Amino acid sequence: MLTNKPQLADYKQQIDLVQFLESEGFAKDRRRSTRRWPVLENAEGRKLIIGHNQNTREYFYFNPEDSRDKGTIVDYVVGKLNADTSSKEGWQQLHEYIGRYTGDLSHVVNTQSVNAVESQPAKEATRSKAMSHFFRLDPLTNTDYLMEKRGLTVDTIGNRAFIGKIFNKTFVSNKTGEMVINTVFPMESEQGTTAILLKNDSPTGLVNGHTWGERLESIWVSNLPKGHQPKEMLICESPIDALSYHQLHPPKEPYDRLYVATGGQPSSLQPLTVQRLIDRVKPEQVILAHDNDNSGIRFNIGWAGRLQLPGQTIDQADQRFSINHHKHSNTLSIDVYVPPGNEVQRNNRLEALQEQVLTALNRGYTPDMNRATAAATVHEGNHSLLTIHLPNHRPMLTRIEKLAIEWRGLTDKLVIKRPFNKDWNDELQAQMNKNDVTKPAQKNATVKAPKQKVSY
Repeated sequence: MLTNKPQLADYKQQIDLVQFLESEGFAKDRRRSTRRWPVLENAEGRKLIIGHNQNTREYFYFNPEDSRDKGTIVDYVVGKLNADTSSKEGWQQLHEYIGRYTGDLSHVVNTQSVNAVESQPAKEATRSKAMSHFFRLDPLTNTDYLMEKRGLTVDTIGNRAFIGKIFNKTFVSNKTGEMVINTVFPMESEQGTTAILLKNDSPTGLVNGHTWGERLESIWVSNLPKGHQPKEMLICESPIDALSYHQLHPPKEPYDRLYVATGGQPSSLQPLTVQRLIDRVKPEQVILAHDNDNSGIRFNIGWAGRLQLPGQTIDQADQRFSINHHKHSNTLSIDVYVPPGNEVQRNNRLEALQEQVLTALNRGYTPDMNRATAAATVHEGNHSLLTIHLPNHRPMLTRIEKLAIEWRGLTDKLVIKRPFNKDWNDELQAQMNKNDVTKPAQKNATVKAPKQKVSY
């Protein structure tokens, strides 16, 4: 029972969070809910997964579509009221709001109720476990899409690096009644699985290529046992490309290469997740394996222009390249660190760097052609921003790739691998056709996990 002067722990432990949220306008999703993980949604589409920690005896929630939206009843009310918890008035608001709900004590938890949320050990009360429940992923038993449509083999799909990183999920179209078995790639961050990338070969395109959940900072990443240092980390757009590259160019040992896929154009936060991963596993070399088109080259520039790899000097790491694409042109930005000192010397150095970039980009372009041009340099503290406008020409983009790698001291640390075809799966299928490789006869291979612990 709540005390006369309840503490925050009383709210977290003694108020049934499901009933409280129902009073807030949420309704239980009966199809997705279980005793251990009730799922609620309000009229605005906000979804919350509820759990109960056996150790702390606290009720908590996660939003499957926003990793920042999580906590206890206290966090929920503070967020709703936008209460200032650094002030006495903010806490007073919180107590009054919850007090109006608990006034008759009818909402104190009854652990004997058949509707009570089932407690679970602390190690199970995680966002990753909640998201796995929410997405309801099935084991990978149907491999038709991967093998028949994408040309991947059982050996590739069942490689230890990919076990537990590919699933199935079945959808039924409300309009056509068509049942589609999707191949699913979970997108993970340090918070666990926050989104899934769905692939299928449905003629209607039902959810094909769709990302469900929050991809902002999440990546698809292959297995790596704790304590193992990979020789290489490969970064590409699609998990299918990662699997295809592996089949074409397998590493000598299963865990010599770590595979990372962004699920499309890299978001603003995914590079932060990748950088933390690099800092932790310290690969000897990073491979950029994006598509063989201008977009893929721009993605390479973005990664080469900001990743910090072991062995770089501080000055090299401080130089950042980024590129923004417009309809028929691009804007290249180079953030240069300039030590404090004589302003004339600084300006001379920046002018020399700018001229070096323009000379490299405009090589072979006559004055009457569409050439790269420089905009005004912006100074802020010890950093200066060089801005170059250039047409969307492949030669210029590949020259920027080279400049970024050389200027940032990555020549022996980062390599670009480009397929001859559009992407690495097209490359795989072209190679199969060239070698007259027949399609695998085995269908719906069930891939069994090895008895070993792997971690993100």
